[in-house]
Amino acid sequence: MTSPRWSSPAMAIGAGPVTLTIPAVPAMVRVARLTASALANLADFSIDEIDDIKIAVSEVVTLLIQQGDGGVVTLEFGTDEMFTIVGSTTAAALPLAQDDVALTAAVLDAVSDSHELTTSDDRIVIRIAKSSTADPTAR
Repeated sequence: MTSPRWSSPAMAIGAGPVTLTIPAVPAMVRVARLTASALANLADFSIDEIDDIKIAVSEVVTLLIQQGDGGVVTLEFGTDEMFTIVGSTTAAALPLAQDDVALTAAVLDAVSDSHELTTSDDRIVIRIAKSSTADPTAR
């Protein structure tokens, strides 16, 4: 099978989600932020919107590391109609520490259009969406 070719990196946006799996180590927050920043830049988000996305990623990864059991953190970035982030890991204990969750929720309220934290079985999943003010027809 031949891989698709795009005339520019921005045209690859919308081709499907990008998945990043990192160890649950605080130093890996930087890797997640850089990945999100690069994808948001390709999707024509403004500098301010990219900064918001980087803050959201930092909050998500930090919460998953703090509340997780040390297993890998998986992030899925989507760029179809909105920039979406789905972060997940296995939980150390349920319910989660509400002080940490409340702080993360307050930050995500400020930097995202929507967010949701769910727990099921032994997993923590955080979903975030951020829209762009850029003209979608200009992409």
